[in-house]
Amino acid sequence: MSDFADKVAGAVCGVAIGDAMGAPVEGWPPQRIAEQFAAHDLATFLPPTHGGDVAFGKGDGRVTDDTLMTEALILAYAARGDHLDAYDYADLIVPRLDNPATWVPERQRQMPLVERLWWPEKYPYIRLKMGNVDPRSAGVGNCVNCGVAMWIMPVGAVNAGDPPAAYREAAALGAAHNESFAVEAAAALAAAYAAAIGADGTADAAVEASLTLARDATGAAIAAVLDATDPADSLDDWIANVRAAIEPFDQRTRHVPDDKPLAVGGVSDIGRPSRLHTIEESPVALAALRYGAGDWGRTLRAGVFYGRDCDSIAGMACGLYGAVHGAGAIPERLRRDVDAANRRDFAALAGQLAATARAICAKDVARMAARGRAVE
Repeated sequence: MSDFADKVAGAVCGVAIGDAMGAPVEGWPPQRIAEQFAAHDLATFLPPTHGGDVAFGKGDGRVTDDTLMTEALILAYAARGDHLDAYDYADLIVPRLDNPATWVPERQRQMPLVERLWWPEKYPYIRLKMGNVDPRSAGVGNCVNCGVAMWIMPVGAVNAGDPPAAYREAAALGAAHNESFAVEAAAALAAAYAAAIGADGTADAAVEASLTLARDATGAAIAAVLDATDPADSLDDWIANVRAAIEPFDQRTRHVPDDKPLAVGGVSDIGRPSRLHTIEESPVALAALRYGAGDWGRTLRAGVFYGRDCDSIAGMACGLYGAVHGAGAIPERLRRDVDAANRRDFAALAGQLAATARAICAKDVARMAARGRAVE
């Protein structure tokens, strides 16, 4: 396996494993997670934490919509064979959400993916399919959240080694799904993936790419959480410090009495466009990557035990870890178990993405050669 293909496989598997590990404790505060799972070494997936039939729902390695939407984007790239924008979201992703043959692990059945999605992730589907809106403005009016960033990794793979290009493509694609700092955070995260998967990709390069390109409060929040991150800290101290650092940029502050993501009653500014706020997930994921200091277990534990939207945070952090270090740096048992739990072959899916990315790169080289001839 080439270094590039191994990095892409690491990114895909990292996203799936982090997502599946964090899902059972999403919305829990760190103290509750630690009380129940401090002794869990994360070499196996967290069990279901809900009542009822344990064969359903989150836990035991089952991924959420974060990974299922990432899969949909990979397949959209394969179908298009080129870069994507908002119109491609409408033409290639929206129809895929209707596919009744999608296996949804949390439901243990085949069903259209749109039926699994949370309301903000259904919003562009409704706008594009029923409202016939301009794809470039389909995300306007949505609840601003992490729903673009959680599946943006393939954009980084397609633009590996070129973070500014990943940033621009993620913004163009993401406009069909959401707006404001939802798109900004996704674009900055795509840039981090592009740097991580690059030939000289490191965790520091990924963090620096995101920090350099992010604008408005997203950039300020990334800088703040990185400044608050010291790998020498205990996990509890790191969580407390990063939570304090992100607080000035988080719309939920003073509105939400618990850790449930975007759970709020009454009128507030939560989920509204702003240049002064950011989503929490991608800045914290970058901080978790730095806190992990090259160690898989530390990175995964930081993402999961942080709480709040920890399936997305862990998915992003572990996806970045895999993009830097490759699939071989991720425990084989987790890679095997996440495949079995979701009836998927994530390595094969990653291979498809890598092949697609190479084909797109070849087109880019030819296009750049034509540009070079044009200015001779």
